[in-house]
This record gives sequence, C-alpha cells and structure tokens, in this order.
Amino acid sequence: MLHQRYKDLVFAGIGIASLPNYWVRKCFYALRPSNGRPLHLHLGCGPKYLPGFVNIDANPLQKLDLWLDVRCGLPFASGSVESVYSTHMFEHFYPDELENILRECARVLKPGGGMRLIVPSLRSAIVAYEQNRHDWFDDSFPRHFDSVGGRFSNFVFCDGQHRTAFDFSYLDEVLHKAGFSVVEESGEGRSRLYGDQVLPFEPEDTTGLPRSVYVEAFR
Repeated sequence: MLHQRYKDLVFAGIGIASLPNYWVRKCFYALRPSNGRPLHLHLGCGPKYLPGFVNIDANPLQKLDLWLDVRCGLPFASGSVESVYSTHMFEHFYPDELENILRECARVLKPGGGMRLIVPSLRSAIVAYEQNRHDWFDDSFPRHFDSVGGRFSNFVFCDGQHRTAFDFSYLDEVLHKAGFSVVEESGEGRSRLYGDQVLPFEPEDTTGLPRSVYVEAFR
C-alpha cells in the first residue's frame, strides 16, 4: 500500500496538472448555453459514475466527465447548479481546504439549490468504541487490527488519508459559515433534496448505529 506521504505528493502534482483544465472548463461553462438542462454535480465520484450528473474527480484513471482537483475551485458560473452530491470525500481535506470548497459549492448553487453530503460519523465511531463493538468497525481496511482501538483509528484516520472528522454539529457550523442558509441532518434513503430519487449509498445504514453522517444543505 502506497504511503500517504507519497499519495500527497502525487495529488499535489495532479492539482497543478489539472489547473489548466479548470480554466478551460471555466470558459466553456461561461459560454455554453444551458439549453434548459439542469446541472447536477457529483464531487469525488471515484468508481461510482452517476448518469445525469457531471462526475468530477482528480484521478484521471476513473470514468468521469470532468478531470479536476476540486481544491482548484469549481469552473461553473455562480448560481448555475441545481445540486451537489458527494460521498466520503470531504473528510480527506484539511479545514482550510474544506472551507474553500464548501464556499465554492454554495457559490455555484442556484438559490434554493442544495447539497447532499455524506461523511464517516465520528459520533457513531465514539459510541461503538465506548461499547467495545469490534464488529461495528472494518477489521482490515486500511490495515488489519484485532483491537477495538486499532479499528477505531482505522475508521477515523484511515492511515493518514482522513484530515477531518465530522459529527452533525461540526458540519452544521462549517456549512452555515460557507453560505448555506438551511442545514438538515438526513439519512440513508431519506432526502428532501432528491426525494424518492435519492441515490443509495449504504442500504444497511438505516438501522442501528449508522456509519455515516448524512447532511443536506440549501442556499
């Protein structure tokens, strides 16, 4: 497994390499007529390509619509996007990067538009740790641990890949600070933003102690 310090160097290079693409796309989206088609963004799509969304990722080896390190900004006009969707991506950013990206999300959204954000749940991990629930945690990713402490560390820090840990109160604070007027806690299979068309993430996360925080925020 490639150490995170080397991954950081790789993604720093990708960020620089993708910057010209940001400016090209910024000009493209500024000049392109909308044709009445709504824009829905999928940030950090990874291997989960979503039809009907503009799938954005920094990894050019993934199937995507826009190769971009979102730390560069979003190349869309202000107030031009209907929705933003992202799962298990924002925990990979430092707090200053997080604030900048969330401000960009708020900027590009239309008034009344919204964002659905799913991240690992720090609160649930603490509860599971305090209850000594080995089975709640993955026992092998990114490293194998038998102890509940090791599994807790895996979940929260992910071998150095996670830079921020969230509960709802923290997300509520940073989303309001970024310019969102309404922030609501949601859940797997529940969505005010997408209604009954909400995308499944972890279908088993509907009962018991959820592994993720599900939040929807509106302009």
